[in-house]
Amino acid sequence: MKEQKLATILLNAVWEEDCATAKKALLLGADPSWKYNGYPILVHAVYTKNVDMVTLLINHGAVQTDEALGFALEHGIGEVVLLLAMEGVVPKSMPETKFGPYPLRYAPINY
Repeated sequence: MKEQKLATILLNAVWEEDCATAKKALLLGADPSWKYNGYPILVHAVYTKNVDMVTLLINHGAVQTDEALGFALEHGIGEVVLLLAMEGVVPKSMPETKFGPYPLRYAPINY
């Protein structure tokens, strides 16, 4: 399966909070460190406040944990702060991208 298609499946799963589909995409080779609209997929998961999805991405190798914790702290998303802090993550400020201060979903629903 093509990288872009896997990335779209993973992004849709993150926004739909569908951990089963996200796990399938990851097992098929989706990159857990992929960036969409300037934000790592992990930050998209943090924005949805889905602790299970954040855990899944980290367990599959997402590397932007410091940006994810910084984003959570800066935007008051307390649901994932403890999880990331328990992983020993040191927060790093997430620079605002040209797409704005929050990750947005522009992935097509139908893939």
